[in-house]
Amino acid sequence: MLNQTSHNIKNTIQTGLSTQTIKDALSKMSKKGKLPGYQGDVSEGIAEVAAHGTPFDSKLILTHEDNRLIFTPKLLTTMPVIFGILLIVSIWPGLPLTDVFLSSFQWYERFVANTGIQTWYWYLPLTVLPAPFAWKSAMKKSKRTAEVSMGEAVEKIRKVLEHSSN
Repeated sequence: MLNQTSHNIKNTIQTGLSTQTIKDALSKMSKKGKLPGYQGDVSEGIAEVAAHGTPFDSKLILTHEDNRLIFTPKLLTTMPVIFGILLIVSIWPGLPLTDVFLSSFQWYERFVANTGIQTWYWYLPLTVLPAPFAWKSAMKKSKRTAEVSMGEAVEKIRKVLEHSSN
């Protein structure tokens, strides 16, 4: 009988099955389209499966030790890096575009002439200050949604391994 225990960042399935039997069952599941992102030949652990998150995906690294199948989530870093770069790089082009656009209005030209407040005085704080919060929010949401996906994958695998052990 298999037993599932939940931890903060790990899920574990107790099983007496061999590593090869587990890999065979997961491979069979993957070929039926029931285990997205399955890879059996990996450098870490015995296999990995997808843990879909929003906006950034993760993968689950499966390790088999002491009659336990352990699932460890790992964020796929490509999209978060691209997001961070775009977040930073997109701030600057907006400043000259916004300044040119607003300068086409006479009321804005009068406002700048009367107050001395240039576009960059207010534009940069409005765009730079929220950037870390947008980053943090995206990362938290990705972790939360990947954990849900992870739970679903672990439950599918638990059922298949339970069936294989009978």
